[in-house]
Amino acid sequence: MRTDTFAEVQELLEDLDFPADKDDIVRHATGRGAPADSPAVRALRGMPLATYRNISEIRSSVDLRPDETPD
Repeated sequence: MRTDTFAEVQELLEDLDFPADKDDIVRHATGRGAPADSPAVRALRGMPLATYRNISEIRSSVDLRPDETPD
């Protein structure tokens, strides 16, 4: 995931109440107006099923592809 995509994820989830499971997180992001096919929502849908306690856990659960690793 590109760093600008994660910045969008952070913005979409800034008022999310934790803990939250994957479905709650995706629902929250789309409820804030993110298109279902946006890179941020696709990244969130790619996370493992789990309950996340904070944004750091979400960040750790999204794979960084080698060509998208921040410098």
